[in-house]
Amino acid sequence: MDYGNKFFKIKKALFIALILIVGTQYATAQVKIGDDPEQIDVASILELESNSRAFVPTRVTNAEMNNIFPLNGALVYNTDAKCIFVFEGAVWKSLCGAGIEVTLSASVPTGNLVGDLWINTEENKTRVWNGTDWVLISANTKSGAGVPSLATVTNAIAGDIYVNTTDGTIFSYTGTNWVNNSSTSPVSNGLNRSGSDEIELGGALTKPTVIESNTTNTLALEGLSAVDDNSNMVVTIDTVTSILSRTAVSSLVQKQEVVIMANNGQNQFNTPLTITNEQKIDVYRNGVKISFTTIGTNTIELEINVICYQNDEIRIVQFF
Repeated sequence: MDYGNKFFKIKKALFIALILIVGTQYATAQVKIGDDPEQIDVASILELESNSRAFVPTRVTNAEMNNIFPLNGALVYNTDAKCIFVFEGAVWKSLCGAGIEVTLSASVPTGNLVGDLWINTEENKTRVWNGTDWVLISANTKSGAGVPSLATVTNAIAGDIYVNTTDGTIFSYTGTNWVNNSSTSPVSNGLNRSGSDEIELGGALTKPTVIESNTTNTLALEGLSAVDDNSNMVVTIDTVTSILSRTAVSSLVQKQEVVIMANNGQNQFNTPLTITNEQKIDVYRNGVKISFTTIGTNTIELEINVICYQNDEIRIVQFF
């Protein structure tokens, strides 16, 4: 029997068993570094305990940190931001902002959480991430009890918003004065506000009002009804002031009338006005309307075969 070979095999087996035992022990071991190393919580895999020494994580600059892509949950100390950062998904998140990340950058940040802030260093504008989009927020909102004025708000610039805390009305600054932008703001001078807060044309004019138009930008009213009633009024325009007035239809139609006692055989007569349109002339002989033709600028001739007798009444009515 080869006792030497048998002893070697037993020794080898014991060595392998010892390695397995030690390896198993280390695979399930807990590690504590620092004070009282024998006492470790059953749920801890690693504990650090000391009253005089601190745990120092990896210290990197901002540029160095952004070049590291570790497992989620990795921690580093950013020496530029002077803060601990944790890696979440694809970005490093600061632990110094109570959960809110503030990014100063000209480019749009990625990997954002609701409430994160982005200050665009090119536009000098601040936006907040609402979970879907970056929403622009205004830094110029002002408030106070009562209506704003140049005396109460001395640092206003055009576009500023002001909230009256007594009634909730909202004002905007035009660069010269504060304008009430609330839905309760009154309207006047020919305008009314409907029950649904829509501005409508109508109402009393509270000051002289001029609407300027020209050959290109004209004023037109469509859909007006046609009315055949001489008692109605029509709109007229003063040639000097351009002020609108109303005038009775009957006053717009004027006429000039002349009565002539004819001589025997006479058939030509003078009109009271210069003839511009024979359609605006009516001729009557002894009360009966007759036809005529025009001759010259203020002479008419009775229709053919119409001959006047002595003292026939010729009445000429000319409209203008």
